[in-house]
Amino acid sequence: MDNNRTSTVPIVSQRYRLPFFMLVSCFALWGLLNNMTDNLVPAFSKIFMINASESAGVQISFYGAYAVLAIFASILLEEFSYKAGVLIGLGLYMIGALCYIPAAIGQSFDIYLMAIFVLAGGLSILETTCNPFVLSMGSQETSVRRLNFAQAFNPIGSLTGIFLAKYFILAHLNDADMDTRKAMDPEQLNAIVSDELFWVCVPYVGLVAIAAVIWFFFCRYKSDDENAPTRENTQPLSAKLGRLGLCIALILIPFLFQYYSAFEFSMVQQILIMMIGPIAFLLIMPDYRCQLMKLVKLPRYFCGVAAQFFYVGVQIAVWTWTIKYIMSVFPGMQEAAASNYYIFSIILFIACRAITTALMKKFNPANMMSLFAVAGILCCMGTIYLPREISVWTLVGISGCMSLMFPTIYGIALRGLGSEVKLGAAGLIMAILGGAVITPYMGSWIDNTTVKNQVAYFESINRPLIAQAEAADARKSLSGAMLALYRMSEASPADGEEQARAAGKFQKNMETFLSLPSLEGDAFEQAAKSLPGCSSLKPGELAAFKTNLKRLPVPAGREQQIQQFSLIPALSTLSGNQAEVLDNLIALPLDMKQFQTAQENFVEKAVRSSFFIPIICFAVVLIYGFFFRNTHLKKESLPRHEPASHHLRKI
Repeated sequence: MDNNRTSTVPIVSQRYRLPFFMLVSCFALWGLLNNMTDNLVPAFSKIFMINASESAGVQISFYGAYAVLAIFASILLEEFSYKAGVLIGLGLYMIGALCYIPAAIGQSFDIYLMAIFVLAGGLSILETTCNPFVLSMGSQETSVRRLNFAQAFNPIGSLTGIFLAKYFILAHLNDADMDTRKAMDPEQLNAIVSDELFWVCVPYVGLVAIAAVIWFFFCRYKSDDENAPTRENTQPLSAKLGRLGLCIALILIPFLFQYYSAFEFSMVQQILIMMIGPIAFLLIMPDYRCQLMKLVKLPRYFCGVAAQFFYVGVQIAVWTWTIKYIMSVFPGMQEAAASNYYIFSIILFIACRAITTALMKKFNPANMMSLFAVAGILCCMGTIYLPREISVWTLVGISGCMSLMFPTIYGIALRGLGSEVKLGAAGLIMAILGGAVITPYMGSWIDNTTVKNQVAYFESINRPLIAQAEAADARKSLSGAMLALYRMSEASPADGEEQARAAGKFQKNMETFLSLPSLEGDAFEQAAKSLPGCSSLKPGELAAFKTNLKRLPVPAGREQQIQQFSLIPALSTLSGNQAEVLDNLIALPLDMKQFQTAQENFVEKAVRSSFFIPIICFAVVLIYGFFFRNTHLKKESLPRHEPASHHLRKI
């Protein structure tokens, strides 16, 4: 190629500048939404009072949609045009974002998950479309420069998304933690949740206006490239619609099966079942089946898919749990303040991506990736074992180690492929499923380890009955609910207006609690349900509450009144064979201040230990880089008009 000529050819010619600008906006849009969604995990954990593994459902829905629709997006481009991909991708995003409104009104986590799946499905199609669309907008001589220029706006969008999440979503979260919320009056809790979900909707729904402008532009846009994506226009429209319709049907059939099935599937299982449809489509169609068989026989490719699975898993998991880690090592820090470390992580990621891209001109990319994987393992070890003042920065350092891995694995896996390159790229996009699998697994590790630490604590202070009660139900911590009620008694009128209101609220609840033994029938039910965490008590639980109150001795003073008040979760749930646990709590009250300190240590140890999982993921990437380190030396070339950068996805 004539270097002098290349330097004089504009990256984007005059005729393409406006549509190119619109496409660049799409690059920024999906970067923004990817990183803004990471912050929904800690936000929803607090708003909906769910544990770490349950809140990770956000990432299962988001990245599961990428996995399910990756092949569909590839087929869409094969059968139709880039323009169709942009319109359908933006359309699904807008529908998903607008579904946040009914989810907020109904305060439904499940509706949010469905909305996130639809939104992310649109981004999957959009992302698969925009890279080759950018390449087609001008001279082939400047196609790589043009794509790199467009991708430069992706990290700008990522940073924008983090700031939007910080100042619109996290900054408007109430300071009350999960246990405190469970102890709130229903009206008070409903008001808080409504306000928080309103601010969750604001950035997502607000961005719909920008997406609508882009959608209407491309709806009217006419171009010579519109009908020349990757597939020859030799088949009739009916044939193309038939193939696309078959692909959609094969996605919907597994979905309908699990929806109407008597079996209960986890979210990850649901995603895996839905992935059966697109894979079945590839096997049914002879041309796609032939390409798939060639890819399966290529170790560099299918090992690359596995490495990409673990890499994306570690990236999404680390970024998802960064805020939780910071809050666990610095007790009392709120989400908005903890998100600063997430911002530092993204900035380091972007800086290292730029530096490593420049260094690849002189050094073997696979060797660099292996070296960074070793550094990632060391940073994870520091995150687990070092003092918090240092460990928070090793946590940030993990992001720098991840910076070059996605495009490097992508390049190694796709290098030298012929007509299979587009299907191969779809397979690597499906590997984004790692974010939907490893993130909740890490969340489950945190939850389960926290419970194990609680059980070990109660056994160490010779309270085996309480240890058994905690181990019996990992989702409902009896001691945690008691601690939340005890904290209510610590509110002091001298600490400001808000604390004065809290103290007054506690005193009113205490008076209601002390009056319960003298009440009967409807009066008892009304009074009991007005207490913190008791609004949804069922008749059987109310009966147990009434019976258990008789076990309490007459309180000798204020401190004993507070101790008995904190027993409300036990009084309303323990009955029958569990009554001995209640008797033990009454006879030997827990030292709540000591338990509060221990609880903070439980969570910190659990979050720290969960970083053994990223170590395994980095090890897989290290092995892949080592065994395929000489791929760049092979003089292989892609087919004309199919540069490798065609399929580069900037994360």
